[in-house]
Parts: sequence; C-alpha cells; structure tokens
Amino acid sequence: MSLLDVVGPAIDQLCDAFDRHGYNPTPIIDLGVLVANADGTIDDKERGMLNDIFATLLGTTLTGDVVDALVTASVEVIRAAGDESRARLVGTILDDCDAAEPGLVVAIAVAFASEGLSADEQRVVDRIAEAAGVTKEKLAEITSRVRAKSDRDPQSVRNLLATGSNKPAEVGDD
Repeated sequence: MSLLDVVGPAIDQLCDAFDRHGYNPTPIIDLGVLVANADGTIDDKERGMLNDIFATLLGTTLTGDVVDALVTASVEVIRAAGDESRARLVGTILDDCDAAEPGLVVAIAVAFASEGLSADEQRVVDRIAEAAGVTKEKLAEITSRVRAKSDRDPQSVRNLLATGSNKPAEVGDD
C-alpha cells in the first residue's frame, strides 16, 4: 500500500463526512494549505501537490488555475485569521463531522508528500489534532501509519493522483 492508497480513501471519507454534515470542502483545502504553509511559504512542489490533491478532492472538474486560486484564497484567509485560529477551526470542524482521523491522514500525507514532516508542520498538525479531540497517542499512531506508506517521492504521489488511480481502501488497511 502506498501513500496514495491512504490519501485517496481519506479524501473520500472527508468528502462524505462534510457532505453529511452540510460543509463545503473549504476546510479540507485549508487543512492542506495550513500544513504546506507551516514554514511561511508554499514552494512550487508543495503548490503542485496541493493542486493535484484538491483537483482529486473536487473531482477534477476544476482547472489547475481554479484550484490554484482556491489555494491562494486559503493562504489569504489563513494569514488574515491567523494560522493557530484557522487550525483550531479546521480541527473543530473535523471533530464536528466525525472526520478527525481522515483529516489528519490528509494533513500528514501533505507533509510527507513534499519534504517529510518538519517541526513546523508537526506543530500545525498537533494544533489541528488537539482541536479535533485526538489524543497524542492516536496522532502518533496515525503519523506512523502514514510515514510507513510514504516513499518520500512527491512526484510518484502526484502522478498517481493525476491519473486518478487511487483505489478504495480503508484508512487503516494494509
């Protein structure tokens, strides 16, 4: 099982949970952007990864330019609200939707799909997890599971997402 095999089902679970609870996907976009922007910038590799993940999230019905505009808008909202405040809001929404685990899987996968889980990214993930009511032990287990699936090759995940070859699997299945 690859990182994509973990991310694809998690995205599907998030979409289903958000739909059931009447949320639009904006918090999912913020989730990825919060992690990618943890160091204060989103580099081209991270932006490309976000574009690919969120194009998949939104059914690839949006052009790259539209998805890029969503990412840019998310960065602006996060800057205006503050990253701690936005992380707490996203975590609270994940908790409200009973979707904390798939949300954290996506957040952690975004980190591993670029350069690995940095200290700045870990702090953002910790904030989201705390607001979502996830224990440190559970977060460590989710992180270990995602790390085990990460080949640290962002291009391989991006290529698989672009071809839509994610197959259904449970988040915890091997």
